[in-house]
Amino acid sequence: MPRVTIPVTTLSDAGVADPTETDGDAVNQHALPNTGKTILRVRNNDASALDLTLGTPITVGGKAVDDTVVSIPAGATRTFGSLSPALYGTSVPIDVASAELKLIAFEP
Repeated sequence: MPRVTIPVTTLSDAGVADPTETDGDAVNQHALPNTGKTILRVRNNDASALDLTLGTPITVGGKAVDDTVVSIPAGATRTFGSLSPALYGTSVPIDVASAELKLIAFEP
């Protein structure tokens, strides 16, 4: 199955309400549309730390660039931004360990 696309909410000077969180899908995983200014917020709703992986689908000199793996502590929220399209692409592959990771994306 294709990756589940994370909806992106456009921010404005009028303000926007937080969109509904996307539950992590550890089977199909996710894709994040990315302009380089896209912001990803991830909330861990579990009692244990969980890993989130931002895929780097590029190679340099014929060698794959390591993915970015972040451990998100229990009950914590982490916000990611400045995801360079040159490194992460215009559709960032995002792998989650559990449905307890809740995802929201914004575009300025």
